[in-house]
Amino acid sequence: MNGTSGLRRLRLRLLLPSIALIVAGTMVPTELRHPSLAYIDNTFTVDDFVSNLLLYTPLGIALSGSSLIRAFLVSLSLSTTAEVLQLGYVNRVPSLSDIAADICGAVVGYLAAMFWRRATGYNPVSLRVYRPLALAAIPIAIFGTVMLLLHRPRSDFSNWSSTFHLAVGNELTGDRPWAGTISEFAIYPFAMAPSQINALTSRTSDSYPSEPPIVSLVPTRFGRPLLSKPEELRLYDTLVRTNQFTLLVSMHTSNLEPSGPARIITYSQDRMNRNFTLGQIHNLLYFRVRTPDSGTNGNNPALYSGPVLSLNHTFFVAAVYDGRFSKLYVDGKCVGQVDLGAKRPRLPGRISAWLPGLLPVREMELGGAQILFSFLFSLGILALVGIPRRPSTRMFTGAVAGAVIGGITWVFGVSQPSLGIRILLECVAAGLVIVASTSYDDRTSDGHAGVDRCRRDRYSASVPNLPTMPPTTSGIECTINCYD
Repeated sequence: MNGTSGLRRLRLRLLLPSIALIVAGTMVPTELRHPSLAYIDNTFTVDDFVSNLLLYTPLGIALSGSSLIRAFLVSLSLSTTAEVLQLGYVNRVPSLSDIAADICGAVVGYLAAMFWRRATGYNPVSLRVYRPLALAAIPIAIFGTVMLLLHRPRSDFSNWSSTFHLAVGNELTGDRPWAGTISEFAIYPFAMAPSQINALTSRTSDSYPSEPPIVSLVPTRFGRPLLSKPEELRLYDTLVRTNQFTLLVSMHTSNLEPSGPARIITYSQDRMNRNFTLGQIHNLLYFRVRTPDSGTNGNNPALYSGPVLSLNHTFFVAAVYDGRFSKLYVDGKCVGQVDLGAKRPRLPGRISAWLPGLLPVREMELGGAQILFSFLFSLGILALVGIPRRPSTRMFTGAVAGAVIGGITWVFGVSQPSLGIRILLECVAAGLVIVASTSYDDRTSDGHAGVDRCRRDRYSASVPNLPTMPPTTSGIECTINCYD
């Protein structure tokens, strides 16, 4: 190769990576549930809109080489597919407003790319990166992955708010109504053992604990604060000191199709900020507890039961948090539990606190970040070893590169096997996507498109006196793949 060969650039087409990020962020389930239209929530929030806008903007950029109608239809198809699938995904809230935000993101990306192309003459449907610069992606990917694994899992109540209010039947904002009756309601400042809950269910004479509850009442007002300011402060101080509690509710639901996640008992400010919430979705129960790891909404992760509710029956529900595990009991039977102290890839709190509130990474499990680092690592490996000529070797290289990031994450940052397997498979898929999208950009340093030297040299060996091909004009871009 000549002196410019060291400056040869990699050409990364953006379409496949942008679709892969969308699929990973919106279409990969953690758990499944019975699909129902009752899960649809069309409430508009700025955070959700910005998150969806940013997610679909790269897709619009990648489709800027085609028509605006095609970008619109592709984004509509992907977004609609994701929202339909989320009808059966636990901890997902399908929404028509999300589809609108996704389409807006794709359109914004398309228009921005068109403006850039007219201003610079460069079509941004692909990125061209010098190989030395692409090599820098390796330490960036490793450093980013390590930063996600440095955080210490915390499942205490240190991020609770004393300004939140205890209410039943609805949020104080009035947008999460629950239909039913509550005949008994109590909160204890400790985690009850299963034997205690069984005794309470059977109503034996010595079933109630000797320690009195912090709260014990029969609520009559839905969607209104239940306690006075001093009582709320006492509730907050006691639970933050113990870092555990038990919530007991005797309840009868009169609707199995609530419009959105309905609040049975909630200690919260609004639908996005809570200390804890017991609620209903269809015939399921869910239990959210706010900790530094589970986030301000308590849904990362939240606890969901299976189908346990029915009409014409009064249920005795116990929601227990022991400082690490959330558990739900219905009529004395444990119907679900989740480990809030399990290791998961997250940004350290000090770093996430610096980020603007609208960025979606603040409350995410950051599986998407792992995929991004797999993209970068795979790109750097291709720049280091060259792009293999054989498709099978290329795919193997990408799979191994992605597995390195996924394996590091699993071994050092994930204590749940199911989550570790999921992240490993996503990272391997990310590596495969990158090798499928990467080729050499054979442009020389003066900006003209070069000749495919690999093919020209082979042809020159068999045909003597082959005349030199003139360079193309600067107004025409010629990109030819050349494999090492």
